[in-house]
Amino acid sequence: MKKLILTMGFLCLISSGYSQSLQLPVIEPVTLESLPAAVSKSIELKDFEKAALQASDFIISSPIDDLNNEEVKASKGYLLGWMQDSPDFNFAPDHTIAIFEDNNLLMWTYMACMAKFTIENKAQSGDTDFIKLGTWELVADYIDNPGNNVPRTDKLNQLCNAYRNNQLSTFLESL
Repeated sequence: MKKLILTMGFLCLISSGYSQSLQLPVIEPVTLESLPAAVSKSIELKDFEKAALQASDFIISSPIDDLNNEEVKASKGYLLGWMQDSPDFNFAPDHTIAIFEDNNLLMWTYMACMAKFTIENKAQSGDTDFIKLGTWELVADYIDNPGNNVPRTDKLNQLCNAYRNNQLSTFLESL
């Protein structure tokens, strides 16, 4: 028992000596906003961007019937997370998406097209009219492809006709 008390006392004496001489530096909390752009997540974001482009391509290359299978669901989940967290891009659909009515699968195609076009045209990503038109061109091309099995409504037919006749911009303005 005496040995235990002596050992405990000795450990307390040593630890109190170290605690007085050891000065921990004061560290300010770091937030993402306080980091310079080069140090922030930019390195990882390039990799995430490539994966988002691959996910977009995978969704766009899948017929609408397959957009609920497990492989495409994984791509949709990744793409949605990336679109929400990307500090470099702002993804904001406008009123023109009403053309889809209640077709959620086409909405996923639209999101994939928007991500793809924005990534591939990064220099113009701030030009919302340019991004909107390019996104709708990809969407119309997807819908117009018979292999994608997209059920057509009157509005979707009008979209595809406007796309084929190079009047997509005028059509979108009319919505």
